[in-house]
Amino acid sequence: MRTVRCHSLWAAAVACVTASCGGGGDGGADSDSGARQDAHTTDAPSRTEAANPHPEAATVGPGNEHCAMATMIPLSNSTPHEDIAATTVGATHDVDAPCVSDMGAEVFYEFSVSKRIIVYADTFGATWNTVLFLLSNDCTPESGSTTPGDAVCNDDACGTQQSQIVAVLNPGYYRLGLGGRGADQGAATIHFEWALAGSGTLNPLPQGSTVQSGTTIGTGGEIEGLSPDCIAAGPENSYWWANCPNDPGGMLTGSTCGGATWETVVEVQIPESVPYACNLDACGLQSTLSAAVPAGAGLRVLSMDGQDGTDNGSYMMTVNRP
Repeated sequence: MRTVRCHSLWAAAVACVTASCGGGGDGGADSDSGARQDAHTTDAPSRTEAANPHPEAATVGPGNEHCAMATMIPLSNSTPHEDIAATTVGATHDVDAPCVSDMGAEVFYEFSVSKRIIVYADTFGATWNTVLFLLSNDCTPESGSTTPGDAVCNDDACGTQQSQIVAVLNPGYYRLGLGGRGADQGAATIHFEWALAGSGTLNPLPQGSTVQSGTTIGTGGEIEGLSPDCIAAGPENSYWWANCPNDPGGMLTGSTCGGATWETVVEVQIPESVPYACNLDACGLQSTLSAAVPAGAGLRVLSMDGQDGTDNGSYMMTVNRP
């Protein structure tokens, strides 16, 4: 079995994290993003300043408490995850999240993507009642489902007062909001992750042993060329799940042995530990892959792919997920 982990090639194909999708590997914004950021911070005074003629007596916000002043997420292209230190303070309320009716102070972040991706974020570890929500670039909250089982806005997740969101996003600019339920506010670490999404169907992957069947359609996909041993140029279907903080780890296995007549590739993306791993030709033209899933919260994605652009068709994949 050939299982390959790839970091540098991932960096070339993963979603851009600068305003013009042209930033360097250090995650810094280019001149265009700098111009966008300057425009965000100099267009107008904050609502707090406008309401209080003596700003020295006002509660000073963090600088990105308005959606129009969103801070660029300082991601590094080398790994598909980032921990963001965020703090909400004061009484400024800018955008109504679609999943709650009472919110206090917020902070906002912006990011851009150049490929279809699955975005994940959580605030587990915070000590107050948080709300996370996704917005379009014009600061309109995303309110509809993007894939079965997702959450574009969340208040209480995994039996806690913290939040966890997952969404499938097409190329474009987006924003992420963090607020407090009611008067709650404070410091939180936003755990932000992303993975490339297949070009075809996306479905939640149930726990335990299952057989996932489907058909990949078309030529070419979204996850091509991340490993020299798995060209993976065909169309893909993806299966995903998100763990909670107390969930145990374990081994994820996926196999198409005896389940297809064409050259398959099985792929996994676990942003915080296995950015990309793949296998092909473990049993003839079919594939078997095993990957260790860490304990705790996070995004996990398993994809069914083809080696060449014309490798596609019906399949049955035997899966065991912890």
